[in-house]
Formats: sequence, structure tokens, C-alpha cells
Amino acid sequence: MESRKTRIAGAFYNSEQRFPPPNCHPGTRTQVLEILRSWITDATDSTSIYWLYGAAGVGKSAVAQTISEEFAASHLAATFFFARADPSRNKLTSFFITISHQLATSPTLGPLLEYPINLSVRENPNIIHAILEEQFRDLIVLPCNSLTTEQWKSLPRLIVIDGLDECIDIGFQERLLSIIRKAKTATPPLPFNHRAFHRILDCTDIGESFESGKDIAKFFRHGFRKIRRKHGRSMKHLPKDWPGNGVIQQLVQKACGQFIYATTVLK
Repeated sequence: MESRKTRIAGAFYNSEQRFPPPNCHPGTRTQVLEILRSWITDATDSTSIYWLYGAAGVGKSAVAQTISEEFAASHLAATFFFARADPSRNKLTSFFITISHQLATSPTLGPLLEYPINLSVRENPNIIHAILEEQFRDLIVLPCNSLTTEQWKSLPRLIVIDGLDECIDIGFQERLLSIIRKAKTATPPLPFNHRAFHRILDCTDIGESFESGKDIAKFFRHGFRKIRRKHGRSMKHLPKDWPGNGVIQQLVQKACGQFIYATTVLK
């Protein structure tokens, strides 16, 4: 399969290129994780897209990674983790090729989808260089449509896309969302419109909601305990609760719901 030459391995949830990946600290983000677990496993939920949003640094990638790992053996079909600093992951050029590669090589989906995906490539070898809309149709939609609705009920269908805003061309961001919207609504591709997109998805803002302050405080306490253990001798004169609840609360306030702030402080 020629797409193996152009798929982006660094976009996979378990890619060595991303090691160590961001992950939810144990005991944090429990509410939002439970919401996502419920949405993923609820076969009666008619909404097939879930948008998790929030300011940079609040932990969206950690949630995406945690969910990907948790459902890797059951519901996960493919992932794509964008990254602004990685030239191979800050654009859409190989997005659909990478997704289709994962579908074709999945232990569960591969036996069913590898042949129709390879057939699309054999019938049109230039598909890997075609426009995104054609790649989506030939490498994703048509192969997946070769399976029946009944078959899909017991197959992995979860595709995790993280950090679309890391795609450096906002036009490409909107184009991908328009392609997805067209697939879900069977309407002609239109200029991207947030209101129209909201009609076909569930969404959650994980910024200041979901007790992020408590989660960050827990993260700080764990981090400071690690520092104290690492430098035990030189810090033995400090109080056992160093740096103290007051300092931790001040840091939580400064973090403003952003785990990236806490991570930076603890480095």
C-alpha cells in the first residue's frame, strides 16, 4: 500500500515520536473523562461527533491521549494528533491517508477494510496526491460503506483528532470541518459556519469548568511531593507540607485552569 510511504506515524496516539505523550494525572479530569466514556459507549446516542474545546494549555491533548489509550483495545479506530512545530503534523496533506492507513492495519478493522482501501489505491494510484475531498471519499467513505450497518455495530468507530488549531493554515482547518459536516449532513460543502456545525455535535468546554482548580491543586501537590523525595536531604529542614496550602492555592489561581502553567512551574 503506497499510502504507507506518506502516512504520518507521529500522529498516532502511541507514536514514539510523541513519547512521552501528555496524559491526565491520575484522579484529575474525572468528570470530563466520564462524559466522554459515556458518549463513546452509548450506542443509543445519535450524535456522532464530540468537540472538546478550551484555551491552550487546559489539558485537551491529555484528555485525548487518555481516551485513546483507554479505548485502544475496544472502540478506537484511528487517531491524528496535530502539532504546530512538526512540519508533518501541522497541515492536512496526509491526514486522510494516515487515518485510512490505521483503518487498513487495525487488528479488527484491517481484515475488513484493507482490501477495499487497497483497491481504491490500485484503481487510482494518484489518490494519495488528490484533493482532500477525493481522498476522504475514496480512502475513507467508500471503503467504510462496503460494510453493513449491522457489521459496524460491533466494530471500532472512534476516531480521535487532537489539536486541529495546530494546523497552521486556518483555511485547512475550516476545510476539514466542512468535509466532516458534509459527510454528516449530506449537504453541499459550504463556507464553514460554527452555528451549522453545532447542530451535528455535542461539545464541552474544559476550561474553568469540571473543578479544574481542584485538579490542578492535586497535580501541584503530587509534583511538589516528587521534588521533595528527589531532593530529600537538602529539603529535610522544610515543613512536611511544603510549600504549603496557601502557596498552592496562589499557584492554582495563577494557573487559570491551565495545566501547562502547572507543568512549567514544576519543571
